[in-house]
Amino acid sequence: MEQETELLKDWCQKINEHIETVSNYMTKCSPISKEYCKSKEDIQKDVFNVFSLVSDLYYRENFHSDIISFFLNTKEKHGEGSAFLESFIQMLNKKGKIIDPSNYFDAVTIREEGKIDILIKSETTKRAIIIENKINNAGDMYRQIPRYYDYVTQYYIVDAIVYLPLDARKEPDKVDWSNEDKEKVNPLIVVIPAYDKSGKINLVDNWLHPSILLSDNLDVVSTLRQYSNLITKLNDSIMDTIVLEKFYHELLQKDNLKTAQSIRNMLNELPGYLAARIQMKYSGNCFPFSKIWIYKSQDAVFEGAILHNVYYKMDIWCYEHGYDVLFWWNPDNPAYNRITEEEFLQFVNSINSLSTFEINPQSKHQCVKHFDFSDEVGLYSFISELLGELKSLV
Repeated sequence: MEQETELLKDWCQKINEHIETVSNYMTKCSPISKEYCKSKEDIQKDVFNVFSLVSDLYYRENFHSDIISFFLNTKEKHGEGSAFLESFIQMLNKKGKIIDPSNYFDAVTIREEGKIDILIKSETTKRAIIIENKINNAGDMYRQIPRYYDYVTQYYIVDAIVYLPLDARKEPDKVDWSNEDKEKVNPLIVVIPAYDKSGKINLVDNWLHPSILLSDNLDVVSTLRQYSNLITKLNDSIMDTIVLEKFYHELLQKDNLKTAQSIRNMLNELPGYLAARIQMKYSGNCFPFSKIWIYKSQDAVFEGAILHNVYYKMDIWCYEHGYDVLFWWNPDNPAYNRITEEEFLQFVNSINSLSTFEINPQSKHQCVKHFDFSDEVGLYSFISELLGELKSLV
């Protein structure tokens, strides 16, 4: 007997230790989970976007460089002259640069000169701004930015090197930079993420949106707005990946993978456990229903309350997120009376505990209500109140 007691103690201790491990892991992963849910919500807020129609293009680097270059070019057909370029320079100055827009009064915007994504330069003042577009999340090539700097400074003074990733977490890769490279280039680099939810300076909020206010051309305004929405959507997608990457690295720690798997397995079994709890609580106290049983492991069925010779049932479907309660009369049992939709609605309205239920639009002989997972007390209170009301009708 003593040996059995010790075994029981050891087993209980292991169970408690596992529960503590699971609890600690869930607490640690709670911020990651919130980020994940937020990213999913943002992705689902999808609206029409003309650029999505060319989905095979907007993942390409040239696609974004062409659009940005178009609006920065003072000679392009947007018709706003240097307004968009000056707005872009104002954004860089907010980020800490000191650039005089008048130095770019005759600027031209060139694509792929010296393999540079976008080069803004003035032949009069010999000033230049380099833009390296990484919205497609491409990696840096060998000494990429220092090489661009060396190329441009043969002829111009570089005011800024704009590094343009989709997300603020990506920065220039300086592993292959020499100390001289870092000394020359670092002071010029400005990292401007395409979008940033935290409110830090970003392309959408600090250039595209202000540029929309600068134009009265509906086509230009619509294009800027659509492009802003596209970047926001792409950022939401990459946020989803970033959150999963955080979760992946958490899983690599110690026994976290096993812990996460045990959580998943317990969640899979949770609906059955919730249904069993309902059955255990009301198995001997379900009158006027004849019995309570489990259907498909997660439906607690209150079977057969006969009221005025009408056969009523109640299903409580249990899920990870809560409970769906269906109270209904069985139209398929010929031994009992049939009632009309109006009569069923009158009956439901006469029962106080069913007053917050709604008639199922697909099955007018059912009324339904959802209870959240955390509201088991509310669910049990409803069941007990309903049983009491139905007893009074027997």
